[in-house]
Amino acid sequence: MKKIFNILILTLFTLMLTFNVFASNDWVNLKLKYDGKTVNYSAGKIHITFDSKPIENLKMEPILIDGRTLVPARDVFEEMGAEVSWDPNSKETIIKKDNNTVVFKINSNEAIKNSIDVIKLDVPAKIINDYTMVPLRAISDSLGYIVEWDNNIRTVIIETPLEEKTEGVINITQDTTQIITETTTEITTETTTVDNNIIEPAVNQKQDGIKIVWDQTSKPINDSAAKRVPINGLDVISPTWFEIKNNNGDIEDKGSLEYAKWAKEQGYQIWGLVSNSFDAKITHNTLSSPEKRKKIINSLVEYAKKYNLDGINIDFENVAKEDGKYYLQFIKEATPIFKQNGLVVSVDMYVPTPWTAHYQMAEVGKIVDYVIIMAYDEHYSTSKESGSVSSLPWAEKYMTEATKLVPKDKLIMGVPFYTRVWTETKKSNGSVSVVSKSLKMDEARKLLEDNNAKIVWDEKTRQYYGEYFSDGTTKKIWLEDEKSMEERMKVARNLDVKGIAGWKRGHENNATWDVINKYFK
Repeated sequence: MKKIFNILILTLFTLMLTFNVFASNDWVNLKLKYDGKTVNYSAGKIHITFDSKPIENLKMEPILIDGRTLVPARDVFEEMGAEVSWDPNSKETIIKKDNNTVVFKINSNEAIKNSIDVIKLDVPAKIINDYTMVPLRAISDSLGYIVEWDNNIRTVIIETPLEEKTEGVINITQDTTQIITETTTEITTETTTVDNNIIEPAVNQKQDGIKIVWDQTSKPINDSAAKRVPINGLDVISPTWFEIKNNNGDIEDKGSLEYAKWAKEQGYQIWGLVSNSFDAKITHNTLSSPEKRKKIINSLVEYAKKYNLDGINIDFENVAKEDGKYYLQFIKEATPIFKQNGLVVSVDMYVPTPWTAHYQMAEVGKIVDYVIIMAYDEHYSTSKESGSVSSLPWAEKYMTEATKLVPKDKLIMGVPFYTRVWTETKKSNGSVSVVSKSLKMDEARKLLEDNNAKIVWDEKTRQYYGEYFSDGTTKKIWLEDEKSMEERMKVARNLDVKGIAGWKRGHENNATWDVINKYFK
């Protein structure tokens, strides 16, 4: 009897534990009826926000079908102020918003916008449990909203674009196992030849500011006496010398006394960059420990003395949401100690979005000397769609958001000195695979010119764009050059931020610093 009782207790405990796991993960269990079949569905709950406000009390849960996110059309579109109607005869859902009318036909992979434009859908609109469900991508493609996916909190984030800045630009960041989109690049031709003339500044005088370049010297191949070419007008060089290399909080030192001597001779300040190895596990195991935080801070102070540094640049990326509090605590503890040792403290930050909110940009901005916004990787290295590394409207939007969180005299705009060549291969099933490779400015232009690509000015991204065909693939490049850099400098000046930082030294072309020096003293 005692044995049976113990078994019952164990079973009850297991059930309670299972329930708690499901509850903590916000689990959804449904029977889905569609296409004449019934399917058992079990997955983590998908949340939706619109302009930072949650869309709640949905009549039908958002779900995943064939790896794509489908959302209830009426609930979501009406929340965005659209009029939604249903035609039972044609089995069509009609969405009307402002001057746009979009028709979704059930089980069709196409939607029709304003009677003429065809919108390709990842999966068809479907009637599921008597509700019209449409693929997530349809929201952005049909009405121009910005739609993003935060995999950490399983949330679809819908934002109203700044009309004058983001017209025609669709930014969809997604978990690749759930949302895969294809976009059509529209190119407005300004000229088919390369314009090497620099546009006059939008302002009459230069602005006092800080000009920084990151230097990826952590790999020996990237640093040698021959590669240490002076940069006219540069204020700060930030070599990637330090990283937290293990769970014990040990710092790997990749610094060079010879390099430090050279930099000082050029009149540069040296802000040694410290990274978290971009490893979430190492980050948690070190920053969550007061003893290990202290160890890291003290090690960096010693290295600062060794190399006669002027500052520390903190570049912690891939920090898990639950570790945001430890990240902030590290900043709070490290900054006063660094400052006591005469060091300028700067922090590199992703662009401010809901899924990077745990970095607590506003709080960090109150503590450190400078916050550097990495205004690039709109389309990152493993992106499943080709696109600009940093289109100007995208960069301007998020830099504008950053000015609401951080005082402008502490804010620095990070700019890319690189681009990517995207290789698109069409598969037999009609899908397109995409891979990319990072290129220096001049490498990218040479690649286009060597393949006789037509280079045109894209008004939407404010960059030159070129593409060509090779071995059955399509190559696409959104160029970074002196003209795109000019556009970025205008944004920095118009927003009145403190300066700029470029990633990375040696990837810029010869004219880049001439442009930068026109805008910042």
